[in-house]
Amino acid sequence: MKNWLLLTPLLICACAQQSTLPPQAWDISLDGTWQFTDANAPNNATSAVTDLTQTWRNIKVPANWYSEGVDHQGALWYRTTFSVPPLAADQMATLIFDGVDYQTDAWLNTQYVGRHQGYFQRFQFDITDSLHTRNQLLVKVDSPFEALGKTWPLHKQVIKGVLSQHDTRPGGAWSPQGQDANSGGIWQPVAVHISRGAAIDMITALPNWQMGLDNPNLHIRLSYRVNRPRTATLTVRLIPDNFKGKSYAVTKSVVLDGTSQTPMSLSAELPMPQAKLWWPRGEGAPNMYRIEATLSDNGGMLDQRISYTGLRQIRWDTQNTRWQLNGRSIFLRGTNYIGSPWLGTMTGNLYRRDLLMMRNANINAVRVHGHIASPAFYEQADALGMLLWQDMPLQWGYDDSRAFAQEAARQAGDMLQQLANHPSVIVWAGQNEPPFDSPWMKQRFPDWTPSMNRALAESVAAVLSQDQTRIVHPWSSVNEHYWQGWYFGAANDFLKPAKSQIISEYGAQALPNLDTLRTIIPPSHLWPATSAPEDPGWEIWKYHNFQPEQAFGLAKISRGNNIDEFIANTQNYQADVIQLAAESYRRQRYQPVAALFQFMFSETWPSINWAVVDYNRHPKKGYFALQRAYQPILPSIEPITLDWLPGKTGTIGLWVINDRWQNYENVQLSWRLIQEASELSQGKMTLNLPADSGRKVNEIKVTPHTRSPMLLVTEIHDSEGRLLSENSRSFTVGAK
Repeated sequence: MKNWLLLTPLLICACAQQSTLPPQAWDISLDGTWQFTDANAPNNATSAVTDLTQTWRNIKVPANWYSEGVDHQGALWYRTTFSVPPLAADQMATLIFDGVDYQTDAWLNTQYVGRHQGYFQRFQFDITDSLHTRNQLLVKVDSPFEALGKTWPLHKQVIKGVLSQHDTRPGGAWSPQGQDANSGGIWQPVAVHISRGAAIDMITALPNWQMGLDNPNLHIRLSYRVNRPRTATLTVRLIPDNFKGKSYAVTKSVVLDGTSQTPMSLSAELPMPQAKLWWPRGEGAPNMYRIEATLSDNGGMLDQRISYTGLRQIRWDTQNTRWQLNGRSIFLRGTNYIGSPWLGTMTGNLYRRDLLMMRNANINAVRVHGHIASPAFYEQADALGMLLWQDMPLQWGYDDSRAFAQEAARQAGDMLQQLANHPSVIVWAGQNEPPFDSPWMKQRFPDWTPSMNRALAESVAAVLSQDQTRIVHPWSSVNEHYWQGWYFGAANDFLKPAKSQIISEYGAQALPNLDTLRTIIPPSHLWPATSAPEDPGWEIWKYHNFQPEQAFGLAKISRGNNIDEFIANTQNYQADVIQLAAESYRRQRYQPVAALFQFMFSETWPSINWAVVDYNRHPKKGYFALQRAYQPILPSIEPITLDWLPGKTGTIGLWVINDRWQNYENVQLSWRLIQEASELSQGKMTLNLPADSGRKVNEIKVTPHTRSPMLLVTEIHDSEGRLLSENSRSFTVGAK
């Protein structure tokens, strides 16, 4: 028999007058070793259980099947057995899946109990009538392979975003291998929930700020099912979870209607005067409340569900063109993130590790790129005070039918409900680079049309707009993706004025260190014969996401004489691009840039891409460039003169930027420009550094003596002489 997992010790005292009585609501975990078969699908549930010709093997649940050594496309059949004590006359049993990729059909004791579609959702089936003391659960999980050319990649029908097509997947975005290593499986926990008379499926809690930040009103909605209509009492309590403070509660009489198969909803309003707000790290404490929602009647508790939330206000200040969090302007210094192509491998500790590395790099916002992550990710982001831009899992092109647009809108609604309580999520974003906004697709797909997927994107955006507590970005436009120096233009183009308030992608590729690279590329392929992209020696590199066309063509990165030089050259290029872009756009803060997201943070599997941290989480040089360029207080270096010649005078601009909500008076900015161990220029100046500000404070005229590189080092000290920030930049001297 599986272990009985009590929801909370509170349930025992709330439901039982005597300690010998069982709790009235509890979970039975079904996690552990299941069996699976990848043979042809059985004709029905009975034959799946009894057919001795089927070969059943063990598999761990929860997990993606690929991470468990099963490389499979399409459907797998899972089965497990479990026991429960006999149910009382008024008890209900709910089978809960926290996440299955992608299509689910379930049978309990050969009785069909339900179907679900979508990889990220928590969903449930009522199994009260099918439940025995000893049970056999059969689950068909289908993560389909989409026909090449016909369906995949422009007309995809599976809503999995970067998990079904992306540059960072095995095989890359466009090769016939782009669907390799399928992400399918029961990748989140499974449980049976026992309750009495009613079952609470979901709690959403959204704040209303009409009465001001000091007096929020929390709108609470419950989704529930009931075995028969009855009158009950709803009690909702909000209790400080990670801080000491005031608790809040509301109690109301309700009429529970409907059936166990028909979800119904209840709502309540909870005034929370003087509630503690949730703040991002560096600006305050990430205060979280525990939500306890309980349904009870004269016989005691019916069911209870626990959730967590934080109260914060986010809005777009149209007049001043900037984000405002809890009434204060905030500049987003962000990155793009995909934890893994197989989300079941990502634990809370692994997400925490990544978020702490981001925090150490002065990142305050994360774009969850083209997918919805594991629940543990959002819990960690809430706890660590990290701001999240949440993409809908729609990447590039999809089926252009009305039916598909409706299905995507349905799943967008699921995303809103499932992530509603997480204060870290401040942006809902729709489709990434939809075809109608991606004219580059015209050259790749003969059946591309200028209006393709517009109805899809608009349907999803309409659903996202229903949440008034977050900023809605209808879709991510290619015009916000600044790929100068990699896909077009030159790296120095980052110094030109930005044309959008949001820059949601920028960056360049870089190789990992040699030890990591040897685990990706076999020794026989570590040094292709030439740097020509068509050289067959690059094929295995391309499968692992490296792009020789861009690296050697547009970026003009030199391979050097050996692999060590090649690694250094790519990492130097990436670091230079990151520093050049990040500092340039931070100098353009609110004119017009308000948010900046580097692409991307970590490599998702043994691959070579735009990440500043490899898949073993070893930082590349670009990580430290990002860390330096994203300092909240930054002495920024503007290379006004791009081409230096010995004996010719050039100009460097010095800026001071303060993203913090704190004024610094009488700070000292100092600089030293060095060439061949001698100082070409040095100086100091005292100035005030207002909160949330940035301005140019000096221009340095410099005449290089030789063709040797120059290094400019800058520092900011506070009025007590403490170092607040430092920065440096190298300048190449040579002919144009």
